[in-house]
Amino acid sequence: MSVMKLPSRPATHLTEAASWRLLQSLAPETWIVREVTERDYGIDAYIEITSAAGEITGDLISVQLKGTETLDWKAPKKTKGAAKTKAAKGLGDRAHTARSPSIATSTANYWERLPVPVFLFVADITAQDIYVVSVEQTIRRNYSKLASQDSMSFALLKGMSLASGIGAPLVEVFAKRERLHRDFVHQISGLVSHAEAFHEFIGMTQGRDNFMEVEADAHLRFRALHDSCRMAASYLGVEWTVESLADLYRSDRAQFQDDYIWLHELTLDRALVQIEAVFPTLLRAAVDLIGTVEGEYWRRHHPVLHALCSQNALGWLIARLEDKLKDRA
Repeated sequence: MSVMKLPSRPATHLTEAASWRLLQSLAPETWIVREVTERDYGIDAYIEITSAAGEITGDLISVQLKGTETLDWKAPKKTKGAAKTKAAKGLGDRAHTARSPSIATSTANYWERLPVPVFLFVADITAQDIYVVSVEQTIRRNYSKLASQDSMSFALLKGMSLASGIGAPLVEVFAKRERLHRDFVHQISGLVSHAEAFHEFIGMTQGRDNFMEVEADAHLRFRALHDSCRMAASYLGVEWTVESLADLYRSDRAQFQDDYIWLHELTLDRALVQIEAVFPTLLRAAVDLIGTVEGEYWRRHHPVLHALCSQNALGWLIARLEDKLKDRA
């Protein structure tokens, strides 16, 4: 008697099912995972991140989930001198890296255009772990590949996993940073293009009569400078120790006991000294990002700003500001 053949599940289907079970088991309680039924366009799920108190925040990330039987981890390359950075020493073998499964560059191009932060989740079935990477920054740093290659892969860090307890909080940090990107483009355009004018404003506005009210025009220019620098610092990862506008207004009111004046010259002078200390660091970080690190992306999307940053037009100004701070130290 012959045995009748029956359908069998392909290995890829088994891996996919195992990947979803793994995600459901490793996702923290603050994540609401919503699976997308149409998965052929680069997004498999949306995750809403709730607050610790369970409040629905509306903070979404989009996810593509890829599964593999095992990942091939590589130890970090040793550098001359100090063999490892403090960060690498702290991570131990979690500093090992692997490459994700290949992603079509058409999909990567689609990810870069999405308004919701995108993450690639790679499930290692053997290790029973999921490794995560924020893809948009990597895409911007390798932008030329979108036109020159059919596929690309992403670097995975062993420490960036859901099981480790580090991955989920960092997903939220990277998502928050990515949400700042559009505002950063707007603010950094103004900061870089008006760098010389802001520098002159900082210098000319200091040392005035401490008890005078700050004029409306100067007040508005100060707010624009403060907002642009604060946004740039948050996005670029530069330490921001400048007092907030709310704190400045509060301290001004407490010191001068004047309910009709928002800001006096003494308070403005103090804030400008704080901004002046970080201003060249912000400019140098922005110029490096726009002109070099993500150069091709900015050249394609913001060519005038890229030209300004890549042709060393601001180099002399940054050097002068840095020398001025050194002389004061």
